[in-house]
Amino acid sequence: MNMPTFTRDDAVKLVLARLARLGQELSQPALAQADEQTRLFGEASPLDSIGLVTLMSDLEDDIHKACGVWVIIADEKAMSRLTSPFRRVGLLADHIVELVAAARA
Repeated sequence: MNMPTFTRDDAVKLVLARLARLGQELSQPALAQADEQTRLFGEASPLDSIGLVTLMSDLEDDIHKACGVWVIIADEKAMSRLTSPFRRVGLLADHIVELVAAARA
C-alpha cells in the first residue's frame, strides 16, 4: 500500500492546530497564535507540564488519524537527545516526521 508523504509542513500544521485547540481548552489564547518558534516548555512557554503531556497524547492520536500509524512521541530516544524535540514547535515537527517515517518503514 502506498502511503501519501507526510511532510514537515504537515507536521507543523498538525502541531499548531492541536495547540490552538488546547489553548481553547486551557483558556490560553496565546496558543492559537503559536508558530514554529513557540516554546513548548520552560519559563517562556504557555504550557505547564500537564499541558505538555496532554499535547503529546493528543498529537499521537492526531498522527494516527492523519497517517494511519501509531507513534510514541516522548520515548527514551527523544528524552535523551542533546537538543530536546519538545523545546519548540519546529523541533517537535521535525521529530514527528522522523517518527512517522520510521513507523512506515
